[in-house]
Amino acid sequence: MTLEQLSPTPVESTPDRDRRTARLEDAGPLLDVLSSQTAREILDVVRESPSTPSDIAAELDVSLQAVTYHLSRLQGVDLLAPVGVKYSQKGREMNVYDLSAESVTVSFAEPPK
Repeated sequence: MTLEQLSPTPVESTPDRDRRTARLEDAGPLLDVLSSQTAREILDVVRESPSTPSDIAAELDVSLQAVTYHLSRLQGVDLLAPVGVKYSQKGREMNVYDLSAESVTVSFAEPPK
């Protein structure tokens, strides 16, 4: 038996992402966060593969401080969430972030009364 046969088959991550709708009158914070190009670029990186802040910073060639700031804001509007932990070469624990929503729609419809 080979090592490949003994190893478990890799399973793709299938996070439970929902499709959200935000009413226009409640969408201010969400739209404020998404108005940042850096925040949108972070979403693109994480959409491809769950990533650590340092991986995102390296991919986008921006400072770790800027990435951390935008990750905090993206978490605040429930677009990203930590989904695991990875250890750096120095043994430091780093959160791994992934999308928490498949899509977000801003609704112009009147709320039900």
